[in-house]
Amino acid sequence: MKIHCIANSGASLPESYLAPRGGYKKEMEFPLTVGKDYTVYAFSVKQGQVWYYICEDNYMYYPMRSPAPLFEVVDNRMSAYWRLKIYPNGLLEVAFDRWFSDPYFYDKLTDQKEEEVLIFEILKELIDAEALSPDPMLTALDKSLEMANLSG
Repeated sequence: MKIHCIANSGASLPESYLAPRGGYKKEMEFPLTVGKDYTVYAFSVKQGQVWYYICEDNYMYYPMRSPAPLFEVVDNRMSAYWRLKIYPNGLLEVAFDRWFSDPYFYDKLTDQKEEEVLIFEILKELIDAEALSPDPMLTALDKSLEMANLSG
């Protein structure tokens, strides 16, 4: 899944995304480049809010949670590496399996634990390659349509 940055400030966010206690204020600037495309490594949805986990411009070794209103989706293909989990509190998460099989995976990753950093590096490479490749279903469809045009 690829998203295109259309804004990078808290002033562009709907009120529902602003949470001063959580650090999300109108005055804040996100480490994002307007006009740049980003690959999504996971995302979550809760109470009508969508958050993408992406490697922002200051990326070091883990994806950061960024609010969806700062982006538009430019490639809506779901990663083959993603799984879905719905929690009793209504949180929906889409991420790679290890994110769910180890409930502390993201915490360990942000704490720079060697195993989790290595796992994310591998998955990042796989998801990046997948996001850069053409959609095989659309390619097959294009070929089928082309053949239909040639024969008609």
